[in-house]
Amino acid sequence: MQDGNIHCHIDNLARRNTDGNERIAVATAAYNAGERLWSEREQRHVDFKNREDVVYTKILLPEGAPPWAARRNDLWNRVDMTAKRRDARLAKSIEAAITRDVPERLRPALLEAFVKPFVDLGCVADVAIHEDGTDHNPHIHILLTTRVLEEDGFGGKIVALEQRAFVKQVRKNWADLTNTILEKIGSAHRVDHRSYKARGIGAVPTRHRGPDPMERRNKREHARRVRGEKEMNSPDSFERQQYPLLSRRETWPPEPAVSPDMTPEERDEHHRYWQDRKLDRLEAASLSEPAYEAPRSGPETNRKPATPEHSEKPWYEQALDNAYGEIGDGVNSTRIAAYEQSVVERAVMQEYSDREIEALQAAGKISPEVQRIAGDLILDQRMQEIREQDQREKMRVLPNEVREKIEALRPDRQDYDPDRPVPGPNGELITQRERDIAYERMLDEYLREEAEQEHER
Repeated sequence: MQDGNIHCHIDNLARRNTDGNERIAVATAAYNAGERLWSEREQRHVDFKNREDVVYTKILLPEGAPPWAARRNDLWNRVDMTAKRRDARLAKSIEAAITRDVPERLRPALLEAFVKPFVDLGCVADVAIHEDGTDHNPHIHILLTTRVLEEDGFGGKIVALEQRAFVKQVRKNWADLTNTILEKIGSAHRVDHRSYKARGIGAVPTRHRGPDPMERRNKREHARRVRGEKEMNSPDSFERQQYPLLSRRETWPPEPAVSPDMTPEERDEHHRYWQDRKLDRLEAASLSEPAYEAPRSGPETNRKPATPEHSEKPWYEQALDNAYGEIGDGVNSTRIAAYEQSVVERAVMQEYSDREIEALQAAGKISPEVQRIAGDLILDQRMQEIREQDQREKMRVLPNEVREKIEALRPDRQDYDPDRPVPGPNGELITQRERDIAYERMLDEYLREEAEQEHER
């Protein structure tokens, strides 16, 4: 990306390429996702599992999509088998560059927001993010189905994808979404989807050089070295905002022990940083699911695990040990942490509604601290709604018999435990009743202090 221009290329994935050779959608999907897929049309495997630059993949489904559409191999084999004509168009292909000013953690959210209008039209969007480890050329690949989804296959064409204005609108949407994120993170960089000529610039546009096998090989080797050297991390923009003093020190993340040369303000940030990490681990542990293990019979079934009578560890570390002990070794904590991070990012990216603005303005009239608490509660509510929506999407793609069994496991509202521990205002674990009382007391205290200060004036 140079001088504010953005690369966003839209094309039709046709049965015949420009050389007259036949193409299959399964091969393109395998390349984008870095997977090994079976082609029913050609009766062979297409294997791209050795790719090292695929950092994110996902299939996004329209409302009411059949379960097979969520399986990459089934989806694109049906596309290949549906297209009968020699000049058939198999899918819409979109490739776009991600400006490096967009943080890595926000790129999946940017991609999903970009494809949402296509999914709303009825397309299945198979998306991927490629990045070679050097952050030299992060970019996205999107394959869109072009026909109406039916229970057993595909129907007629989705006409909106064939409109003449489609390409221009897609490029504009990518630039607008990119600029929205750049503005939110405080970057001064902006991108433009228009050509030099349309912008009144006399420069000659550059031409994409295409793949170079030797260059790609060298980049893969360099990426491996970079990944191996990334033991010392750097704080991202969110961490710099949350811990401005700690993030300027030489060591990141900070060591668990307080450094003697830390100022009182840095010590406060250090304590808050490690409290946040412990709460993150507790939340990840509570959200994780143990690997399934068949019930065992015998004398060990009812045996309770031995616990020491006394432990020198603080209460929060004991709680973490107990949580991880109950969960077992089958938990994919990386996947859970990545999902929770995406939930936070999607919640932060949402525009404020009129009701949220009114609540924040009312809280701001009391004190900045009350406004901060109100903002946290609004974010919590958004995250809860996102999780519930994702859960509905996951349930929708399950076969009926599996869905019924999963739904039977859900606790009834009347069984909901209001005494389940949750993080309190100061990070401590308390019951939800105690948290509500604590928040009410804080508000009363701020109101009382505000009234006393007003009276003194």
